[in-house]
Amino acid sequence: MAKIDDQITQIEMKIEQQKQRLRDLKAQETKQQRKDETRRKILYGAAFLSLVKSLPEEGRDTALERIHRFISAARDREFLGLPPK
Repeated sequence: MAKIDDQITQIEMKIEQQKQRLRDLKAQETKQQRKDETRRKILYGAAFLSLVKSLPEEGRDTALERIHRFISAARDREFLGLPPK
């Protein structure tokens, strides 16, 4: 009977190790997704700023006004020198 109990204990330990490995891999995947999203935002932001610089002043103002509508956090608006919403 002790032999069966030992086998059960070993299998339960292996299952728990695999569950932990799965949690670690999921956390790693989530972390990579956040990094990718941040990089995507930086690249699009830089591209947009380059585009805006190349526009005539009227077009630049229009483009910035459109983007400013999507910035809603008070902290972000203050950082960018925008009036509160």
